[in-house]
Amino acid sequence: MSEVTREELEERARKLAPAIAERAVECERLRRLPDETVADFRRLGLLRAFVAPAYGGYGLPIGTVIGTSRTLAGACGSSGWCLAICTLHNHVVSAFPEPVQQAVFADNPDAVVCGVFMPAGRAVSGDGGVRVTGAWDFASTCDHADHAVLAAFLCDTADGEPTGIGNVLVDRGDFEIEDNWHVAGLCGTGSKRVIVNDLFVPQERVLVGHPGGFGDPALAATGRRQSDGLPGNSVATLGLTGVALGIADGALERFRDRLATKLRAVSFKTPDQQVGAQLRYAESAAEVDAAGLVVERDMEEMTADARAGREATMSQRARYRRDAAWAVRACAGAVARLQPAAGAHAIFLDDPMQRALRDIQSISAHIVANWDQAGETFARVLAGLPAADPIL
Repeated sequence: MSEVTREELEERARKLAPAIAERAVECERLRRLPDETVADFRRLGLLRAFVAPAYGGYGLPIGTVIGTSRTLAGACGSSGWCLAICTLHNHVVSAFPEPVQQAVFADNPDAVVCGVFMPAGRAVSGDGGVRVTGAWDFASTCDHADHAVLAAFLCDTADGEPTGIGNVLVDRGDFEIEDNWHVAGLCGTGSKRVIVNDLFVPQERVLVGHPGGFGDPALAATGRRQSDGLPGNSVATLGLTGVALGIADGALERFRDRLATKLRAVSFKTPDQQVGAQLRYAESAAEVDAAGLVVERDMEEMTADARAGREATMSQRARYRRDAAWAVRACAGAVARLQPAAGAHAIFLDDPMQRALRDIQSISAHIVANWDQAGETFARVLAGLPAADPIL
Protein backbone atom coordinates (compact mmCIF):
# COMPACT_ATOMS: atom_id res chain seq x y z
CA MET A 1 0.00 0.00 0.00
CA SER A 2 1.36 3.42 -0.92
CA GLU A 3 1.91 5.79 1.99
CA VAL A 4 -0.98 8.16 2.64
CA THR A 5 -0.25 11.55 4.18
CA ARG A 6 -2.42 13.86 6.25
CA GLU A 7 -2.51 16.28 3.33
CA GLU A 8 -3.78 13.61 0.96
CA LEU A 9 -6.51 12.50 3.33
CA GLU A 10 -7.61 16.11 3.82
CA GLU A 11 -7.69 16.56 0.04
CA ARG A 12 -9.97 13.52 -0.27
CA ALA A 13 -12.29 15.13 2.27
CA ARG A 14 -12.20 18.43 0.36
CA LYS A 15 -13.25 16.73 -2.87
CA LEU A 16 -16.05 14.91 -1.04
CA ALA A 17 -17.42 18.06 0.62
CA PRO A 18 -19.73 19.20 -2.25
CA ALA A 19 -21.54 15.85 -2.22
CA ILE A 20 -21.83 16.02 1.57
CA ALA A 21 -23.35 19.51 1.28
CA GLU A 22 -25.94 18.23 -1.20
CA ARG A 23 -26.97 15.53 1.28
CA ALA A 24 -27.13 17.81 4.33
CA VAL A 25 -30.90 18.29 4.28
CA GLU A 26 -31.47 14.56 3.73
CA CYS A 27 -29.07 13.81 6.57
CA GLU A 28 -31.21 15.87 8.94
CA ARG A 29 -34.40 14.28 7.64
CA LEU A 30 -33.03 10.76 8.19
CA ARG A 31 -31.61 11.72 11.61
CA ARG A 32 -28.53 9.69 10.68
CA LEU A 33 -25.90 9.70 7.98
CA PRO A 34 -27.12 8.68 4.51
CA ASP A 35 -25.77 5.28 3.51
CA GLU A 36 -23.94 6.94 0.62
CA THR A 37 -21.96 9.09 3.04
CA VAL A 38 -20.74 6.13 5.09
CA ALA A 39 -19.85 4.34 1.85
CA ASP A 40 -17.82 7.39 0.83
CA PHE A 41 -16.00 7.43 4.18
CA ARG A 42 -15.03 3.81 3.62
CA ARG A 43 -14.18 4.19 -0.09
CA LEU A 44 -11.88 7.14 0.55
CA GLY A 45 -10.19 5.61 3.59
CA LEU A 46 -11.22 8.51 5.82
CA LEU A 47 -11.74 6.18 8.78
CA ARG A 48 -8.23 4.70 8.53
CA ALA A 49 -6.30 7.72 9.81
CA PHE A 50 -5.40 6.20 13.19
CA VAL A 51 -5.63 2.51 12.34
CA ALA A 52 -2.22 0.83 12.53
CA PRO A 53 -0.53 0.18 9.16
CA ALA A 54 -0.31 -3.50 10.10
CA TYR A 55 -4.07 -3.67 9.58
CA GLY A 56 -4.27 -1.55 6.44
CA GLY A 57 -4.49 1.80 8.22
CA TYR A 58 -2.44 4.93 7.74
CA GLY A 59 -1.10 5.56 11.26
CA LEU A 60 -1.24 9.33 10.76
CA PRO A 61 -0.59 12.13 13.28
CA ILE A 62 -3.53 12.84 15.56
CA GLY A 63 -4.05 16.31 14.09
CA THR A 64 -5.38 14.63 10.93
CA VAL A 65 -8.82 14.37 12.51
CA ILE A 66 -8.93 18.16 12.79
CA GLY A 67 -8.36 18.64 9.09
CA THR A 68 -10.72 16.00 7.72
CA SER A 69 -13.62 16.68 10.08
CA ARG A 70 -13.22 20.46 9.71
CA THR A 71 -13.49 20.18 5.94
CA LEU A 72 -16.64 18.06 6.00
CA ALA A 73 -18.29 19.95 8.86
CA GLY A 74 -18.18 23.07 6.71
CA ALA A 75 -20.57 21.26 4.38
CA CYS A 76 -22.62 19.39 7.01
CA GLY A 77 -22.03 19.54 10.74
CA SER A 78 -23.53 16.12 11.38
CA SER A 79 -21.31 14.46 8.77
CA GLY A 80 -18.20 16.15 10.15
CA TRP A 81 -19.14 15.10 13.68
CA CYS A 82 -19.62 11.46 12.72
CA LEU A 83 -16.33 11.36 10.85
CA ALA A 84 -14.49 12.82 13.84
CA ILE A 85 -16.19 10.54 16.35
CA CYS A 86 -15.59 7.36 14.36
CA THR A 87 -11.98 8.27 13.60
CA LEU A 88 -11.32 8.90 17.29
CA HIS A 89 -13.06 5.69 18.29
CA ASN A 90 -10.75 3.76 15.99
CA HIS A 91 -7.92 5.35 17.95
CA VAL A 92 -9.50 4.05 21.15
CA VAL A 93 -9.68 0.53 19.73
CA SER A 94 -5.95 0.79 19.07
CA ALA A 95 -5.44 0.82 22.85
CA PHE A 96 -6.83 -2.72 23.15
CA PRO A 97 -4.56 -5.77 22.94
CA GLU A 98 -3.27 -6.77 19.52
CA PRO A 99 -5.65 -9.75 19.10
CA VAL A 100 -8.62 -7.42 19.63
CA GLN A 101 -7.32 -4.89 17.13
CA GLN A 102 -6.80 -7.71 14.67
CA ALA A 103 -10.36 -8.93 15.16
CA VAL A 104 -11.72 -5.43 14.45
CA PHE A 105 -9.42 -4.20 11.67
CA ALA A 106 -7.61 -7.09 9.98
CA ASP A 107 -10.45 -7.84 7.58
CA ASN A 108 -12.05 -4.39 7.78
CA PRO A 109 -9.66 -1.43 8.18
CA ASP A 110 -12.65 0.80 7.39
CA ALA A 111 -14.58 -0.40 10.43
CA VAL A 112 -17.15 1.98 11.93
CA VAL A 113 -16.95 2.07 15.72
CA CYS A 114 -19.48 3.99 17.78
CA GLY A 115 -19.00 4.61 21.48
CA VAL A 116 -20.11 6.26 24.70
CA PHE A 117 -17.56 7.07 27.40
CA MET A 118 -19.84 8.25 30.16
CA PRO A 119 -20.49 5.08 32.19
CA ALA A 120 -24.12 4.05 31.92
CA GLY A 121 -24.03 0.33 32.60
CA ARG A 122 -22.53 -2.30 34.89
CA ALA A 123 -19.85 -4.85 34.08
CA VAL A 124 -19.88 -7.63 36.67
CA SER A 125 -16.73 -9.72 37.00
CA GLY A 126 -16.98 -13.35 36.00
CA ASP A 127 -14.82 -16.24 34.84
CA GLY A 128 -12.47 -14.73 32.24
CA GLY A 129 -14.42 -11.57 31.63
CA VAL A 130 -17.43 -9.48 32.62
CA ARG A 131 -21.18 -9.59 32.15
CA VAL A 132 -22.45 -6.25 30.86
CA THR A 133 -25.90 -4.69 31.14
CA GLY A 134 -26.84 -1.09 30.45
CA ALA A 135 -28.26 1.58 28.15
CA TRP A 136 -26.08 4.31 26.68
CA ASP A 137 -27.37 7.52 25.09
CA PHE A 138 -25.56 9.58 22.43
CA ALA A 139 -24.05 6.69 20.43
CA SER A 140 -23.32 8.68 17.27
CA THR A 141 -23.33 6.67 14.00
CA CYS A 142 -24.62 3.57 15.77
CA ASP A 143 -26.87 2.68 12.81
CA HIS A 144 -23.78 2.04 10.68
CA ALA A 145 -21.48 0.72 13.40
CA ASP A 146 -19.64 -2.60 13.20
CA HIS A 147 -18.64 -2.36 16.87
CA ALA A 148 -19.18 -0.20 19.95
CA VAL A 149 -16.96 0.83 22.87
CA LEU A 150 -19.10 1.45 25.96
CA ALA A 151 -18.08 2.68 29.41
CA ALA A 152 -19.45 0.71 32.35
CA PHE A 153 -18.98 0.60 36.10
CA LEU A 154 -16.87 -2.41 37.07
CA CYS A 155 -18.38 -4.46 39.90
CA ASP A 156 -17.24 -7.62 41.65
CA THR A 157 -20.82 -8.80 42.19
CA ALA A 158 -24.20 -8.05 40.61
CA ASP A 159 -25.31 -5.94 43.58
CA GLY A 160 -21.87 -4.69 44.62
CA GLU A 161 -20.54 -1.16 44.63
CA PRO A 162 -18.50 -0.05 41.59
CA THR A 163 -14.75 -0.59 41.91
CA GLY A 164 -13.78 1.35 38.80
CA ILE A 165 -14.67 2.07 35.19
CA GLY A 166 -14.06 -0.16 32.20
CA ASN A 167 -14.62 0.32 28.49
CA VAL A 168 -15.99 -2.78 26.82
CA LEU A 169 -15.78 -3.51 23.12
CA VAL A 170 -18.86 -5.24 21.73
CA ASP A 171 -19.87 -6.31 18.22
CA ARG A 172 -22.89 -5.00 16.33
CA GLY A 173 -24.90 -8.15 16.89
CA ASP A 174 -24.54 -7.74 20.64
CA PHE A 175 -26.36 -4.44 21.13
CA GLU A 176 -29.80 -3.10 20.28
CA ILE A 177 -30.64 0.43 19.14
CA GLU A 178 -33.48 2.47 20.59
CA ASP A 179 -34.40 5.40 18.36
CA ASN A 180 -34.64 8.28 20.81
CA TRP A 181 -32.68 10.82 18.72
CA HIS A 182 -35.16 13.71 18.30
CA VAL A 183 -33.07 16.84 18.89
CA ALA A 184 -32.55 20.45 17.87
CA GLY A 185 -29.03 20.24 16.45
CA LEU A 186 -26.59 17.71 15.02
CA CYS A 187 -29.79 15.97 14.00
CA GLY A 188 -28.12 13.80 11.39
CA THR A 189 -25.60 12.12 13.69
CA GLY A 190 -27.94 9.28 14.63
CA SER A 191 -26.77 9.51 18.23
CA LYS A 192 -29.33 7.06 19.52
CA ARG A 193 -29.46 4.88 22.62
CA VAL A 194 -27.72 1.51 22.51
CA ILE A 195 -28.71 -1.28 24.86
CA VAL A 196 -26.78 -4.33 26.05
CA ASN A 197 -28.48 -7.01 28.16
CA ASP A 198 -26.43 -9.50 30.21
CA LEU A 199 -23.70 -9.91 27.61
CA PHE A 200 -20.50 -11.80 28.42
CA VAL A 201 -17.43 -9.84 27.28
CA PRO A 202 -14.00 -11.55 27.51
CA GLN A 203 -11.37 -9.77 29.58
CA GLU A 204 -9.22 -8.86 26.59
CA ARG A 205 -12.08 -6.71 25.36
CA VAL A 206 -12.23 -4.72 28.61
CA LEU A 207 -10.06 -1.61 28.79
CA VAL A 208 -9.84 -0.67 32.47
CA GLY A 209 -10.03 3.02 33.28
CA HIS A 210 -10.86 5.89 30.99
CA PRO A 211 -9.38 5.39 27.51
CA GLY A 212 -6.80 8.09 28.19
CA GLY A 213 -3.10 7.61 27.65
CA PHE A 214 -3.60 5.54 24.52
CA GLY A 215 -0.57 3.38 23.96
CA ASP A 216 2.89 3.32 25.46
CA PRO A 217 5.11 6.40 24.91
CA ALA A 218 7.97 4.05 24.11
CA LEU A 219 6.08 2.88 21.03
CA ALA A 220 6.13 6.35 19.50
CA ALA A 221 9.66 5.81 18.24
CA THR A 222 8.78 2.54 16.47
CA GLY A 223 6.60 4.17 13.84
CA ARG A 224 3.80 1.66 14.43
CA ARG A 225 1.37 4.51 14.97
CA GLN A 226 2.32 8.18 15.10
CA SER A 227 -0.44 8.71 17.67
CA ASP A 228 1.00 6.42 20.35
CA GLY A 229 1.90 7.91 23.71
CA LEU A 230 -0.54 10.82 23.57
CA PRO A 231 -2.69 11.90 26.53
CA GLY A 232 -5.92 10.19 25.55
CA ASN A 233 -8.33 12.59 27.22
CA SER A 234 -6.65 15.50 25.47
CA VAL A 235 -6.97 13.70 22.15
CA ALA A 236 -10.66 13.11 22.81
CA THR A 237 -11.35 16.76 23.62
CA LEU A 238 -9.17 18.52 21.06
CA GLY A 239 -10.09 15.94 18.44
CA LEU A 240 -13.68 17.19 18.33
CA THR A 241 -12.81 20.85 17.85
CA GLY A 242 -12.37 20.41 14.10
CA VAL A 243 -16.13 19.99 13.82
CA ALA A 244 -16.81 23.33 15.50
CA LEU A 245 -14.15 25.01 13.37
CA GLY A 246 -15.65 23.55 10.22
CA ILE A 247 -19.20 24.61 11.04
CA ALA A 248 -17.92 28.13 11.67
CA ASP A 249 -15.92 28.03 8.42
CA GLY A 250 -19.05 27.13 6.50
CA ALA A 251 -21.10 29.87 8.13
CA LEU A 252 -18.39 32.44 7.34
CA GLU A 253 -18.22 31.36 3.72
CA ARG A 254 -21.98 31.62 3.22
CA PHE A 255 -22.13 34.95 5.05
CA ARG A 256 -19.32 36.31 2.88
CA ASP A 257 -21.16 35.28 -0.29
CA ARG A 258 -24.31 37.09 0.86
CA LEU A 259 -22.34 40.10 2.00
CA ALA A 260 -20.85 40.47 -1.48
CA THR A 261 -24.16 40.32 -3.33
CA LYS A 262 -27.12 41.17 -1.10
CA LEU A 263 -28.96 44.48 -1.29
CA ARG A 264 -30.34 45.31 2.15
CA ALA A 265 -34.09 45.80 2.06
CA VAL A 266 -35.63 49.01 3.45
CA SER A 267 -32.26 50.77 3.74
CA PHE A 268 -31.30 49.79 0.16
CA LYS A 269 -27.67 49.66 1.20
CA THR A 270 -25.42 48.08 -1.40
CA PRO A 271 -22.87 45.48 -0.28
CA ASP A 272 -20.06 48.04 0.00
CA GLN A 273 -22.19 50.18 2.35
CA GLN A 274 -22.98 47.42 4.88
CA VAL A 275 -20.28 48.34 7.38
CA GLY A 276 -22.01 46.72 10.35
CA ALA A 277 -22.22 43.36 8.60
CA GLN A 278 -18.61 43.69 7.46
CA LEU A 279 -17.46 44.22 11.04
CA ARG A 280 -19.46 41.22 12.20
CA TYR A 281 -17.75 39.13 9.55
CA ALA A 282 -14.27 40.42 10.41
CA GLU A 283 -14.61 39.75 14.13
CA SER A 284 -16.04 36.28 13.63
CA ALA A 285 -13.34 35.39 11.11
CA ALA A 286 -10.64 36.50 13.54
CA GLU A 287 -12.11 34.36 16.32
CA VAL A 288 -12.24 31.26 14.14
CA ASP A 289 -8.69 31.81 12.89
CA ALA A 290 -7.44 32.18 16.45
CA ALA A 291 -9.25 29.05 17.61
CA GLY A 292 -7.81 27.02 14.74
CA LEU A 293 -4.27 28.18 15.46
CA VAL A 294 -4.55 27.32 19.16
CA VAL A 295 -5.86 23.83 18.44
CA GLU A 296 -3.18 23.09 15.83
CA ARG A 297 -0.47 24.31 18.21
CA ASP A 298 -1.67 21.94 20.90
CA MET A 299 -1.90 18.98 18.52
CA GLU A 300 1.60 19.61 17.19
CA GLU A 301 2.98 19.92 20.72
CA MET A 302 1.32 16.70 21.83
CA THR A 303 2.67 14.83 18.81
CA ALA A 304 6.22 16.15 19.25
CA ASP A 305 6.23 15.18 22.93
CA ALA A 306 4.93 11.69 22.17
CA ARG A 307 7.58 11.11 19.52
CA ALA A 308 10.24 12.17 22.01
CA GLY A 309 8.81 9.88 24.69
CA ARG A 310 7.76 12.77 26.92
CA GLU A 311 4.57 12.36 28.92
CA ALA A 312 2.24 15.37 28.94
CA THR A 313 2.42 17.31 32.20
CA MET A 314 -0.64 18.12 34.25
CA SER A 315 -0.38 21.80 33.26
CA GLN A 316 -0.25 20.86 29.58
CA ARG A 317 -3.29 18.62 29.91
CA ALA A 318 -5.15 21.40 31.72
CA ARG A 319 -4.27 23.80 28.91
CA TYR A 320 -5.43 21.32 26.26
CA ARG A 321 -8.70 20.96 28.16
CA ARG A 322 -9.04 24.74 28.33
CA ASP A 323 -8.20 25.24 24.68
CA ALA A 324 -10.70 22.66 23.43
CA ALA A 325 -13.56 24.27 25.33
CA TRP A 326 -12.45 27.78 24.38
CA ALA A 327 -12.21 26.88 20.69
CA VAL A 328 -15.78 25.59 20.61
CA ARG A 329 -16.95 28.62 22.59
CA ALA A 330 -15.21 30.98 20.16
CA CYS A 331 -16.71 29.24 17.12
CA ALA A 332 -20.18 29.29 18.66
CA GLY A 333 -19.87 33.00 19.33
CA ALA A 334 -18.64 33.63 15.81
CA VAL A 335 -21.63 31.88 14.22
CA ALA A 336 -24.11 33.56 16.58
CA ARG A 337 -22.70 36.99 15.72
CA LEU A 338 -23.30 36.39 11.99
CA GLN A 339 -26.88 35.16 12.27
CA PRO A 340 -28.70 38.50 12.87
CA ALA A 341 -27.13 39.98 9.73
CA ALA A 342 -27.53 36.88 7.57
CA GLY A 343 -30.92 37.88 6.19
CA ALA A 344 -34.45 36.68 6.84
CA HIS A 345 -34.10 33.67 4.56
CA ALA A 346 -31.48 32.27 6.94
CA ILE A 347 -34.29 31.07 9.21
CA PHE A 348 -35.65 28.59 6.64
CA LEU A 349 -35.04 24.96 7.54
CA ASP A 350 -33.28 24.24 4.25
CA ASP A 351 -30.86 27.13 4.76
CA PRO A 352 -27.36 26.13 5.94
CA MET A 353 -26.99 29.20 8.18
CA GLN A 354 -29.71 28.19 10.62
CA ARG A 355 -28.42 24.62 10.64
CA ALA A 356 -24.92 25.89 11.47
CA LEU A 357 -26.31 27.82 14.43
CA ARG A 358 -28.22 24.82 15.77
CA ASP A 359 -25.32 22.44 15.23
CA ILE A 360 -22.72 24.63 16.91
CA GLN A 361 -24.99 25.23 19.89
CA SER A 362 -25.44 21.47 20.23
CA ILE A 363 -21.68 20.93 20.28
CA SER A 364 -21.49 23.61 22.95
CA ALA A 365 -23.59 21.37 25.21
CA HIS A 366 -21.02 18.56 25.02
CA ILE A 367 -18.80 17.97 28.03
CA VAL A 368 -15.64 18.77 26.05
CA ALA A 369 -17.03 22.28 25.45
CA ASN A 370 -18.00 23.00 29.05
CA TRP A 371 -16.06 26.23 29.50
CA ASP A 372 -17.00 26.69 33.16
CA GLN A 373 -15.44 23.36 34.07
CA ALA A 374 -12.50 23.64 31.66
CA GLY A 375 -11.61 27.14 32.80
CA GLU A 376 -11.85 26.21 36.45
CA THR A 377 -9.74 23.11 35.89
CA PHE A 378 -7.02 25.09 34.13
CA ALA A 379 -6.88 27.75 36.85
CA ARG A 380 -6.85 25.21 39.69
CA VAL A 381 -4.05 23.16 38.15
CA LEU A 382 -1.87 26.20 37.59
CA ALA A 383 -2.56 27.31 41.17
CA GLY A 384 -1.49 23.93 42.50
CA LEU A 385 -5.01 22.99 43.62
CA PRO A 386 -6.70 19.61 43.05
CA ALA A 387 -8.90 19.52 39.96
CA ALA A 388 -11.84 17.12 39.79
CA ASP A 389 -12.44 16.88 36.04
CA PRO A 390 -13.38 13.54 34.47
CA ILE A 391 -11.71 14.33 31.15
CA LEU A 392 -8.50 16.04 32.27
